[in-house]
Amino acid sequence: MLEFYQFGPAWGLPDASPFCVKLELWLKMAGIEYRSVIDGDTRKAPKGKIPYIKLDGDTLGDSEFIIEHLKTKYGDSVDGDLSAEQQALSHLITRMMHDSLYWVLLHCRWVDASGWQEVRPALFGSLPKPLQMIVPPLIRRSLIKSMHGQGIGRHSGDERMQLGRKDIDTLDTLLGDQTYFLGDEPHAVDATVQAFLICFIGPPIDNPVKQYLLNKPRLLAYYQRMNGRYFPQIPAPTS
Repeated sequence: MLEFYQFGPAWGLPDASPFCVKLELWLKMAGIEYRSVIDGDTRKAPKGKIPYIKLDGDTLGDSEFIIEHLKTKYGDSVDGDLSAEQQALSHLITRMMHDSLYWVLLHCRWVDASGWQEVRPALFGSLPKPLQMIVPPLIRRSLIKSMHGQGIGRHSGDERMQLGRKDIDTLDTLLGDQTYFLGDEPHAVDATVQAFLICFIGPPIDNPVKQYLLNKPRLLAYYQRMNGRYFPQIPAPTS
């Protein structure tokens, strides 16, 4: 059976990482059985990041490459019905989530005071006391350096939120009045989008992007629809 390595639940959510949530959603969509392994030690991961999987003696990292590998192995029951244009749109939305909104999420969690005060106990509270004083600041400094290199860390708070709100507006426009992003049934792009919505809306972290999302009725209805289908244990959002 496929072994799915992830960080584990946080704030009552399936995982703290949008990429872990995304992969779990896709596995549910594809009907692939898996065994969750809670292990946040990134040193064991093939790319130094989580999630990763073990299957048939192979260890594979990165949610996108894992999905592509599983499509090849089991067939593409999730996106096999998409046209070339729909596949291209799926790719563009996925890249926006991974390469734009992700960095806004990271900054909201790890740099903003409202995020850090929730992230530190939720993700590191189980560490031995001495390590709680050492490990979280080290990881935080490393991520801040990465954000500065990527560029999001060079912007003002208003500029970062402007970028996040534009991504949300784009999602809202593309979803429109559809049930899911590419029609009446969920596809891989829905796994990606919903994972990020969960990671913004679910945790008890307040920020302008979350508040903006909470005022998007179509996206909130979509959020509830996806959770009702795949994660019914996640409560409805509150303002």
